[in-house]
Amino acid sequence: MLMHEAMSVIFDKPKPMGYMVSFERKEGSILASDHFPDKHRGEPLIPTEEEAWALAQKFAARTVGRCVNVYVVAHDFVPVPGYKARMIENRT
Repeated sequence: MLMHEAMSVIFDKPKPMGYMVSFERKEGSILASDHFPDKHRGEPLIPTEEEAWALAQKFAARTVGRCVNVYVVAHDFVPVPGYKARMIENRT
């Protein structure tokens, strides 16, 4: 391990934990992946999985026909366990 790698392990701030809502946006005849909140722009993540699912449901209800495959992912963009059973397809 290089010295700068060791120093980043020692001194870097812990990665933020939390959840995001992932979805695909219809752009003409293709689907574009997206999510919120945008952790790469510094937005705080959703604190609990259940809060994330509640926001996912509200978002899906307001975006029928525009966004599909709405589900929850963890801070590392890995889908939460059981997401397939709860995914909101949102197809028209």
